[in-house]
Amino acid sequence: MEQRRQAGRQASQVWLAIECFGLDAVRDELFPILRSAPVRVRPPERVAISQHVLHGYKWSEDKAKRRTAQESIIVREMAHAGGPMTIFLQVPEDFEQRLRVVLQTIGYWGQSSSLASCLGVTNTSPVPGESAMSLSQLDGTFPLRPYFSCLATEFRSDRLSWYDIVPDDDAQRTEALRLEVYVWPMITEYRHGAQKLLVRVPLTGSTQ
Repeated sequence: MEQRRQAGRQASQVWLAIECFGLDAVRDELFPILRSAPVRVRPPERVAISQHVLHGYKWSEDKAKRRTAQESIIVREMAHAGGPMTIFLQVPEDFEQRLRVVLQTIGYWGQSSSLASCLGVTNTSPVPGESAMSLSQLDGTFPLRPYFSCLATEFRSDRLSWYDIVPDDDAQRTEALRLEVYVWPMITEYRHGAQKLLVRVPLTGSTQ
């Protein structure tokens, strides 16, 4: 399910770029840059994670094609950030201005219920040790505890074709994303049951 949501967000960003620059420019010029651009994510200074009990509704259809809404209780884990999250995207200078427009056009980051939006785009470099790293990037001597880790999705290859992301009617759908375990420069400062507060602490000895 999470991979499908991620794929939906990737597609929405592609369509935003098409609206700005046209299909040909996005497919032939911007997409090859985006699919292979190195990305680093620096988390906020603090992140509070808590569980919430919600009413969930799902439409169902019987054999007579009658639709009814089924209600159930669901538990959702929510995150509240204290401070900005920074995304570092390494791209050639020739494409910087166009990608700046695309990033500022994205209406929300994360799920549709997210309140995160783009506050600004600047030209800067990541601080070593302050960005999340995939488990495959860390050597066997790196102390994983007490850092926070989770699953995240990435493009399965930096050589994906345009039609792997936006398949046409005749193309067979392929899995464009893969799951990776990521270690974040955050440790738990406070915990009470399922609720916890994470604070940013640099990854000691990382080589980002």
